[in-house]
Order: sequence, then C-alpha cells, then structure tokens
Amino acid sequence: MTEDHEKKLEVRVITTSGVFPESGFEQVSEHELVKTVLDKADKKLHITNTTGWIAVVAGRKIDINRSFRDNGLSGRVEIDWGPDHGAGGNA
Repeated sequence: MTEDHEKKLEVRVITTSGVFPESGFEQVSEHELVKTVLDKADKKLHITNTTGWIAVVAGRKIDINRSFRDNGLSGRVEIDWGPDHGAGGNA
C-alpha cells in the first residue's frame, strides 16, 4: 500500500544571520532532507561558513543528513541553526 500524497511540513530556519524564509514558512515534504532546507537558507542569507554548525528543534539536536520524517518532525518546525557552543542542557 502506498501513500496517495506526501505529508507536508512548514519549516523556518533561524540563524544569527537572519531567518529563512524572510516571512512565513517554507513548505516541504516530510521526506525532504533537512540539509536541503539549510542549504537554501545558507544561500539566501549569504552565510559564509557553517562548519561545525548544528540544527536544533525544540531543544533537541537533529541529524541534517536525514529527512524531517526520520528526525521525527512534523507540522510546523522551527530550526535553530548555528555554531555548537557545547552548552549543557537540562535533559
């Protein structure tokens, strides 16, 4: 049995250089790799170096080389993307 249509998510990327998209949310498939959206944000915001950056959603680090679905994400998602400061958290 196959799905008739893919589930969509609304995604926004928040960085120290700005927010992508500028207003609202980017609509993507749940099967889209997180990295694909981060690459779009990188180009649009003219970020010079993202080496060592991490993506965090609701306080949880996610794997940018996996899909939104594989990261357990759905609905409206805000990704905080920036340098890993190695700060401890309340886990």
